Amino acid sequence: MLHPWIIAVAVATAAAPETLVVPIQGIVVTGTRAPEPALRVPAAISVIPRERFENTRGISLEDALGSTPGVFVQSRGGAQDVRVTIRGFGARGNGERSNAGNMRGIRVLTDGIPLTEPDGRTSLDLVDLGSVDRIEVSRSNVSALYGNASGGVLNLRTNLDFAAPWLELRSRAGAYGYHREQERVGFAAGEARGTFSFSNSSFDGWRAHSASSATQAQMRLSAPLGSGTRLGVLLDAASDLNRFPGALTQAQLDANPKQANPNFVTRDDRRVNKVGRVAMTLDRSVEASQDLALTLFVEPKVLQRSERGRFRDFNRYHVGGSAVYQLRSRLSGDVTSRTSLGGDEAYQDGSIMFYDLTPSGGRGTGLAADKREGANSAGGFIEQELTWKERWSVRAAARYDNLWYIANDHMDPTLDGSKHFTRLTPKGSVSYRAGDHTIYAALGGGVESPAFNEIDPPPSVPATSLNPFLEPMHSTTYELGAKGELAGSGALGRLRYDLAGYYIDVANDIVPWNGGSYFFTAGSSHRSGAEAALDWQPTDRVLIAGTANLMSTRYDKYVNDLGDFTGKQIAGLPRAIVTALARVTTPWGVGVQAGLQSVGGVFVDDANSVKSPDYVVANASLDVARRIGPTTLRVFVAGDNLADRSYVGSVFINGINGEYFEPGLPRNWSAGLNARW
Repeated sequence: MLHPWIIAVAVATAAAPETLVVPIQGIVVTGTRAPEPALRVPAAISVIPRERFENTRGISLEDALGSTPGVFVQSRGGAQDVRVTIRGFGARGNGERSNAGNMRGIRVLTDGIPLTEPDGRTSLDLVDLGSVDRIEVSRSNVSALYGNASGGVLNLRTNLDFAAPWLELRSRAGAYGYHREQERVGFAAGEARGTFSFSNSSFDGWRAHSASSATQAQMRLSAPLGSGTRLGVLLDAASDLNRFPGALTQAQLDANPKQANPNFVTRDDRRVNKVGRVAMTLDRSVEASQDLALTLFVEPKVLQRSERGRFRDFNRYHVGGSAVYQLRSRLSGDVTSRTSLGGDEAYQDGSIMFYDLTPSGGRGTGLAADKREGANSAGGFIEQELTWKERWSVRAAARYDNLWYIANDHMDPTLDGSKHFTRLTPKGSVSYRAGDHTIYAALGGGVESPAFNEIDPPPSVPATSLNPFLEPMHSTTYELGAKGELAGSGALGRLRYDLAGYYIDVANDIVPWNGGSYFFTAGSSHRSGAEAALDWQPTDRVLIAGTANLMSTRYDKYVNDLGDFTGKQIAGLPRAIVTALARVTTPWGVGVQAGLQSVGGVFVDDANSVKSPDYVVANASLDVARRIGPTTLRVFVAGDNLADRSYVGSVFINGINGEYFEPGLPRNWSAGLNARW
C-alpha cells in the first residue's frame, strides 16, 4: 500500500488537468489498414483512451476492454490470461490446454505490428497495458482487409506525438500479492521521437496454484528520413510464468472456489514463455495523394509448458511483413476516390519436444514426441471507396487468403501431413455523413481457419498429424449502425453515441470437445445482436457512460457422433451484458468513479445442460492528480467486486467430468502511484 506521506504531498499541490472525452471528429484510427477519421469508417469502432483504464491493476486486457460494446472478456483466474470475444468470435477457448488464454478469431496489433500468428492464434505475452496510450477496437468483421479476423481487430497504440522528453515512474500494489513497477522514458532528438519502458509484475493469485509473474521491456522509435518519409523501429521482450488452477465442478465450486483442480496441481500445470520481437515500419507520403506503408518483423519464441501429463518444449520463429498502398484522387468536382491495396505474409515454424512428466511436474528423461510444425499465411486485398460531396460514401473490398500447415513427426514419419486452405472474402458498405454523425450499412464475409493445435485428429481418425475433416469457419455479416456526437450548451453538454445491429450466418463453426483435446465442425449457426454505447459529458468534469449488448445465438445444423445439437444455443456466450460508469473530477484534482457490470449466464456445453449464473459486479476508485513544479503526481485507490459477489469468471466449454467453472475474483483492492517529469 502507499505511504500516507505520498498521499499528503499529492493532495497539497496544484491540480493537474484531465480530459475525459476527446471530440470524435479529432480521432484518427489506423486499424482499417490506412489512417482515417473514426467518424468516416462505415463500421463499429471503439477507441479507449488510457484515462479509461488508468485506475486499474493494469494486469490484463480485461482492465481496458470490460466496458466496450460488443466485447466480452473472461479472466482466467484474475491474471494475464483472458479470453476476448467480439460478437461471438473467439469464444471457444481450448479447455485444459494451458494456451487456452490465447485469443482466436481476433487480430491483435501493437503499433501496427501483428501479434497474431499465421494460424489465427494470439498470445498476449507482449501486451503491456502500462505502455499503451489507447486501444482501437474494430468490432466489425474485417476479414476482407486482414484475413483471419472475423471478430475484428485490437490495435494497441503508443503515443509518439509529444513536444519534450519526459520520465514516468509507475507503481501498483493490490490484494493477493499483486505488485507492478514500471519505468517509462520519452526521448526526443530533433524531429525523432521514442519511448522506452521496463516493467516487472507479480501476482500470487487468489486461487491455489494460480500465481503469475512477468518482466517486459519495450522500445518505440519514429524518425524522419526526409520529406514525407518516416522510419519506425519497435523492440519488445517478455518473460513470464503462469500457473493454472484449472476448472472446477459445480460441487467443488460450491464447496471452496479458492481450490484448484487436483489434476492441475499434481502435474504443476504452468507456462513459461520467453518472447522477443524486432520490427520496422516505413511510411512514405507522396504529396497529398499517395501513401505507402511497409512493415517487417521477426519474433523468436522459447515456450515451455507442463500440460496434460507432458512436459512440452517449443522453439519457434515468427517472421512476416506487409505492404499497403493508398491512392486518393478527385474524379469530378463532387466525387473523390480512394483506392487501397496491399498484402500480408507471415510464416511460423519450429520444433516441438514432448517429454515424460516427473512426479513433481518437471521434465522427465523419456522423449514422448519430436515434431516440427509450420504454418504460412499469405493474402492480398483491394478496397475502393467513392465519396460524393463529402457525405455519401460507397466502399467495396475483396481479399484472397492462402494458408497452409505442415507437420513432420521425426519419431514416426508416417504421421507427416499437410493441410491447405484458400478463401476469397468480399465486403461492401454504404454510409452517409452529416456533420458529426454517420449512419452506415455493411455486408461482408469472414474467414477463420482452425488454429494449429485445434487440428489434432480425434481418436477415431486413422493415424495422421492433422484432422482431415476440419475446415475453416466462414461467415456473412449484415450490419447497420449509427455513430456521432451531439455538442450543446447548458445541461446537455456533449453526448457521444455508438449504435449497431448485426446478423451473422456462420458455416463450419469450430467447436471444442473433451476439454479441447480435439474439435468438431458444426454445420451452420447464426448470431444476431444489438450494441449501444453512450458517453454523456454535461460538464468538463462529469462523465456518465454506459453500454448494452444483446445477442441471440443458435446452432442451425450441428450433428456429430455425440449427439444432435441443432437448435441449441452456442456455448460460452451471454445473451446480455450491461455496463454503467459515472465519474466526477473536482477543480482540486480529486476524481471519484463508480461502475457496474451485469453479465448474463452462459451455457458451458453444446447440449445446453449446464449454465453458469448471471452476475453483477460493482467497482469504484478515488484518485488525486497534482502538479509540483515540473512533476505531476497521480495517486489512486480502487476496489473491484465491492459486494464480494461469487461468480464464474470463465468456463471450459465442453469440459470433461463436469469440470467447467473458473471462479471470478472476490472483492479486491489495489492502489497506485504515477510520478511524471
